[in-house]
Amino acid sequence: MSWRVKKEKYVLRVWVKLVILLCFIGFIYFLIYNAYSFLSPQNKVESKILVVEGWLNDYALEETLVIFRKGEYEHLLISGGPLNTGYVIMNYRSTAEVSYQTLLEFGASPDSMTIVDRKLVWRDRTYHSALEVAKYLAEELPKVSSFNLVSLGTHSRRSWMLFQKAMPEFEIGIISIKDQLYDSHRWWENSKGFRSVVTEAIGYFYVLFFFSAYS
Repeated sequence: MSWRVKKEKYVLRVWVKLVILLCFIGFIYFLIYNAYSFLSPQNKVESKILVVEGWLNDYALEETLVIFRKGEYEHLLISGGPLNTGYVIMNYRSTAEVSYQTLLEFGASPDSMTIVDRKLVWRDRTYHSALEVAKYLAEELPKVSSFNLVSLGTHSRRSWMLFQKAMPEFEIGIISIKDQLYDSHRWWENSKGFRSVVTEAIGYFYVLFFFSAYS
């Protein structure tokens, strides 16, 4: 009788461990499958001001212009910083300038756009760009209290968080443009997708737990 009881307890422990293991595997799968969508949020606010990060590639800038027109925005701010390469052979010195000219080629009106450059920094580049946008709005558009930020793919959530930390007095929305270089639903099958998701996930946790706002 005691042998049977011990056997039943052993079988029960095995089943409990198996259920826990399956739940853990399911949780990990859920995290992996939803990682891209979490890092690429969509949360617009009511505003006539659109801010786009100047490092975005051409197809993202073209989609930004479509968003600008469909959303009936009044002004587009282009944030950015000094180019690290290529400026010797180009007439442009910053990512914001390059994006500005690219948007002009796509048909944007120069009267509707403003370049907001930051100085050369080697860390917290997005945060410093946000500080420059805050400074510009305070000086040139003091009545503005909200805007929507446009970023690309998995960088979007981190950019959104850093802008919010730099500008807590503003209501900031986020518009994430889909990264076309890999399948967002199977990002782990592509080296670019894997690097992008893993790197930005680490960056998100760094900003969430360790980054402190400063001016």
